[in-house]
Amino acid sequence: MRILLILLLLLTSCATIQSPTQTLFVFDLADTGSMEPALSGGDTIYLDRNYPYEDLKVGDVIAYYDVEWGISYGLLHRILVESKETEFIVKGDNNRSADPFNLTKDNYNGKVIRVDFK
Repeated sequence: MRILLILLLLLTSCATIQSPTQTLFVFDLADTGSMEPALSGGDTIYLDRNYPYEDLKVGDVIAYYDVEWGISYGLLHRILVESKETEFIVKGDNNRSADPFNLTKDNYNGKVIRVDFK
């Protein structure tokens, strides 16, 4: 009887715990070639959308968008250099030049935390 009561208590407490907000976004990378050879089309990307912007550093692969430039679907590029205290210059590994817009806290969409290569 005591075991049944403990089990019932555990099940009841589990049912009342709220699940945390979904922060992990998983998708297959489009085949654009901009991140070759590090990332290729079809690789599965795990994006932490709640990774703190303040913890980003040069070399991190991030997702961002820029509505001003008409990019609302998102880009996946690498942080090349810190341009100001609050902005980063980003570039696709296989692109010749850096993106014409900087990564800011306002257009940041998450950091790649894992890749399953195809």
